Amino acid sequence: MEPIRVAEAVAASAAFPLLLPAVQRTYTFERRGRTQRQRVALTDGGVYDNLGLSVLESGRDRAFTDHVYPVDYVIASDAGRQEPGESNARVLPFRLMRSFDITYRGTQDGTRARLHNSAGPGQFQGVVHAYLGQKDDKLPMAAPGLVPLERVNGYPTNFKAMKDEDLGAVTTRGEQLTRLLLHHYTPALLG
Repeated sequence: MEPIRVAEAVAASAAFPLLLPAVQRTYTFERRGRTQRQRVALTDGGVYDNLGLSVLESGRDRAFTDHVYPVDYVIASDAGRQEPGESNARVLPFRLMRSFDITYRGTQDGTRARLHNSAGPGQFQGVVHAYLGQKDDKLPMAAPGLVPLERVNGYPTNFKAMKDEDLGAVTTRGEQLTRLLLHHYTPALLG
């Protein structure tokens, strides 16, 4: 099998549908003792598994992947989930973007639900999932000093460098929410 250059991996990861085309390459694969060359389209991993949670799902078989990880708890902090805000989907490009966003959110919600439903006998002992868009008034306990949702909701995700104060607010809120939820749902882990 040919080595994959870092530049190709980065280009493929940046190949987000509708913005940048998939990277087309031909690689040599070995399957069941036979070697074959196959053309593949490499694109942003978010198309298949945006949250990167599939490697944690139970029932994965080492015969098909090396990415099988036995875990007791999953602790995740997700910066990508924000309130969608007001829609300006009155003209075609914005309607298409809104449709894509709705589909994308539904896929992510389904992945999160599968992960949470895996918590139980023989699988995970628990899942703690903090996301920046959690509504402050829906948290399971008071959070004094919490960076408010309004401060981070709507920060730009356009690949430009973030302002230091925006980055500080996002990372601080993510840590605060993660600690709060850990304290509430799995206090034994904080021992």
